[in-house]
Amino acid sequence: MELARRMVITDTLLKAINDGTVKGGKPLTGPRWTVPNGQVIDKFLNGAAKSAEWRDYGPVYRIWAGSHPEIVITTPEDLKVFHSDSDKHGKPLWQNMGWFVGQVLGRCVGLLEGEEWRHRRQIFDPPFRHSASIARIADTESAAKTYMEKLPTLAVTDTAANSKTVPEPKEKGDEFFTLHAVSGFMKFPFYLTASVIYGDLTEQEERELWNLAQKHMALTPYLVIGGPYRFSKGRWVHPAAFRKLQEYLTGWHECHKRMVQRRRAEGIKVPLLDYWAEWEAGNMTQEELLHTLDEMLMANLDVTTHILTWCITLIADNAQAQQELRDEIAANRDNFHEYLTKQDTHLHRCFFEALRLRPLAVFSIGASAPSIKNFHGILVKPNTMVIVDVLAINVRNPFWGPDSASFIPDRFKSIKQSDLRYNLTIFGFGHRKCMGQYLGAHMIKAAVAHLFEKYEIRVSDGRKGDGEYKISKESWVPMADVRIRLRKLS
Repeated sequence: MELARRMVITDTLLKAINDGTVKGGKPLTGPRWTVPNGQVIDKFLNGAAKSAEWRDYGPVYRIWAGSHPEIVITTPEDLKVFHSDSDKHGKPLWQNMGWFVGQVLGRCVGLLEGEEWRHRRQIFDPPFRHSASIARIADTESAAKTYMEKLPTLAVTDTAANSKTVPEPKEKGDEFFTLHAVSGFMKFPFYLTASVIYGDLTEQEERELWNLAQKHMALTPYLVIGGPYRFSKGRWVHPAAFRKLQEYLTGWHECHKRMVQRRRAEGIKVPLLDYWAEWEAGNMTQEELLHTLDEMLMANLDVTTHILTWCITLIADNAQAQQELRDEIAANRDNFHEYLTKQDTHLHRCFFEALRLRPLAVFSIGASAPSIKNFHGILVKPNTMVIVDVLAINVRNPFWGPDSASFIPDRFKSIKQSDLRYNLTIFGFGHRKCMGQYLGAHMIKAAVAHLFEKYEIRVSDGRKGDGEYKISKESWVPMADVRIRLRKLS
């Protein structure tokens, strides 16, 4: 009872100090502030359930991130209103997540704003532009093919160390095995992205980067939990967590110093050296350099794994979509590289449909507008964080029809690209769209194409019924906690 009373008092005080609105508009409601930092944990780790629950507050409502109000919008109309001046939008300090997040990602390009963002984006963007991704498509396709050919070996190798990967006895000459989707495919986007930034990696560099990735994933709970981890003084509450943080940050810096030294000594030209030279020239801080490299490789590891494994899972659970995909791949063997880059294919529609149904985060990374925003009569204060309920836009939105929750890639055949602008949110909006969207799309489609060309696949474990699946609690994005059964095709 005492805790409940304190939460009521805290909620009342926060709304009195700053409820996120200005006078003259309709009242704003939302869930009550809860320990330890409002709705941050629910927003990231229980997003789908909370999206359904919080819709009772109406099309616009407020949640809390620590002491900061965040305004949630759920309709295409309000999405259009908010992004009418997106070129002027800002980012709150550390995304309202606190000090711990700030130490890992606080100065990455994705969290900068204004002229700082424009300048740093120009530095980091070149290897990820559409033209660069198109030029690299042969390498992307080759990497995907090699990885998929090694899957049976990976399954056997991982079995002893990972109980989520389980080989099955062969039946009637069939060659098949089961694989945990996340653990089985995570390394593919990781090393492919790394190759874009660093070029060819030595075996030692591969091991070191993956070891750092494990350490980064171990920090995830502290990034989301909040409480004492929102403040620098929190190190005295849980010294072990802050030792893990310092160990990772030191290792991340030292790893890059060694990679720069080797590439310079051997005369290898890679984007890492261009980035490092910009820092040495004083065009950005070392923190901005290291945080953005973290954003591109480490923070996005969960993102790319999420997209790839959901795409595989949803296709695997739809026999018609799977066969149509296999037929299309066979018909495009002679122009395979071009096929992977096209956007009018069944493969691309499967990719988009998976992104629509299983967004990277149920609640988007937020931004703030410099002016008052009128959302359904609610007047939102300037510089207040606004986030989007992506499931409300991508799934519950009447635009998608009565079968909106079903995996139907062909729905995109009859939809104009212009109609998707405010009815589908997948890579962000306007000029701040995800820097890695083109590389990500190509690597996912290449992996999916080679996988389903080689194997017949079905989900063997992880269904919850009614089209739902188990969700991993080990990541800040809602990745599928499923096993798939792969049978090699003749």
